[in-house]
Amino acid sequence: MFLSAVASDAPSLTLATSLVIAGLVLIAVEFFLPTMIVGFLGAVVSFAGIYLAAEAGWVTCLIYTVVFLVALGLEFVAFRRLLPATAAGRAMTNQARNAAAAVPAAAGYALYVGKAGRALTVLAPSGTVEIDGQRLEAFSADGFVERGAPVLVTEADAGRVTVRLVR
Repeated sequence: MFLSAVASDAPSLTLATSLVIAGLVLIAVEFFLPTMIVGFLGAVVSFAGIYLAAEAGWVTCLIYTVVFLVALGLEFVAFRRLLPATAAGRAMTNQARNAAAAVPAAAGYALYVGKAGRALTVLAPSGTVEIDGQRLEAFSADGFVERGAPVLVTEADAGRVTVRLVR
């Protein structure tokens, strides 16, 4: 009987715990839907939960604050460092599996200098050309080049080649 009287005097932390967890979930959703509103709402909800935990005493409030900050830090690590390393994370952020292949170095295109090909798209002044069976991004030094026109590679830059119209 004495224990039930003591237990009823202590504030319930169910609501406080639920608010902190809901706030952390909203902050996690912010990583997928970057609107700033959801993350701000999550922070407000979490702070409300920490405020309610203060009714149980400053030690409980401190514990809730530390748990919130640790969980928030783990969310940042998970979503900023670990998630992009997964297939799902790369799909969400539109990253290539091989980051080096996304923008080839100029040295990789140097082998095309002096070779002839044809414009696959209109170069106005940039577009796509085919050289030795490879599709390459190209910039036309001559300005506008019609689709299908013969071109000659004159320079290699990072991620593209510079071509001139063969007359």
